Amino acid sequence: MKLDKSAILIKKAALEFDKISNAVLEEYNLTTAQYKVMKYLYEEAENGVRIVDLEKYYSMSHPTTIGIVQNLEKKGFVTYEENPNHARSRFIVPTKEAMQRQEELEAVGGKLEEELTHRLSLEERQELVRLLKKMMGLSEE
Repeated sequence: MKLDKSAILIKKAALEFDKISNAVLEEYNLTTAQYKVMKYLYEEAENGVRIVDLEKYYSMSHPTTIGIVQNLEKKGFVTYEENPNHARSRFIVPTKEAMQRQEELEAVGGKLEEELTHRLSLEERQELVRLLKKMMGLSEE
C-alpha cells in the first residue's frame, strides 16, 4: 500500500507515538492519556481544572475523561477540591506528591518529542508543527 495520504500517515504517527510513550511512561506508572491530563493540570492548576475543561481541551468523551481521572486518583496523582465559585463543581488538582514530581514528569515530554521526531532537523520539526496547526485550524501563537 502506498503511504501518500496525510490521514493515514497522521494515524500511523499517532500509533507510533503511543507505542513510544507507553514504553517510556510505564516507568512512571502512567499511561499516555494520564500523562496528558497531568501535563494539563500542571499548566492550568492555578486556574482550576474541571472534568469539562479536560473534555473540551482533549476532545474526549465524559466517560473517558472520568475514567482517566479516577485512575489518576487511585494512583495518588490527583485529588478533588471544591470549586468556590460553584457548589456542584469540583476542581481536579495534583496531589502534593505529584507536584513534587512535576519537573521530572514535564521533562518526559521533551524526551518523547525527541524520540518521535529524531529523524527531523530543527527546521523540519518547526515546519511540521506549523503545518499541523494550520491543518487543525489553530492560530499561530
